[in-house]
Amino acid sequence: MRAFVLTLPGPWPRLLAWALVVLPVLLVGVFAWLSLQQAVTGWARRAALSDEVAQLSEGLVTAEMANAQWMRARQLTVEGMAEMSDPTRAREAFGARYGAFLSALEAAGVETGQATGIGESAVTGRVGELYAVWIGVAPVETVFSILEDPQFRPLRVSEMSIIATGAGGEAEFLVEFRQPYVIGRAE
Repeated sequence: MRAFVLTLPGPWPRLLAWALVVLPVLLVGVFAWLSLQQAVTGWARRAALSDEVAQLSEGLVTAEMANAQWMRARQLTVEGMAEMSDPTRAREAFGARYGAFLSALEAAGVETGQATGIGESAVTGRVGELYAVWIGVAPVETVFSILEDPQFRPLRVSEMSIIATGAGGEAEFLVEFRQPYVIGRAE
């Protein structure tokens, strides 16, 4: 290579020597600058993603708290959700609650002869509904105190009509209970 450089006329050997020294240094400098830029960009992106993850985590915690409040407000517990997702369990629980409601009425001296059995209907292809109706004459305070008992809170009153009022604070009631459930694949 040296022999070739020495045979070049004029300033070419010096220019070639400078090019062979400067060009690698220049290339190393460019690659170092590009690497530094990528590192800085990566750090900035990592910081931005960390902030975004923190915001999403806060949002998830807020959403979970809101979901828990919503479920508490609607008296939906994990147990209640599990019950609604199993049709057999939903029927048994609804029947037990409705039976306990009728027993509480009878214990209070209220006639339950016009109570219906438990019915069932499909609301959509995946959601069914259990329902039962009690019609009877009873003191208003008695019916409301029974319905306000915590054991009957899961028994959802979908409609309550006071048809007529009589003497002694008694009224003729029509109380309809409904409970949704998820229709299973086997059904």
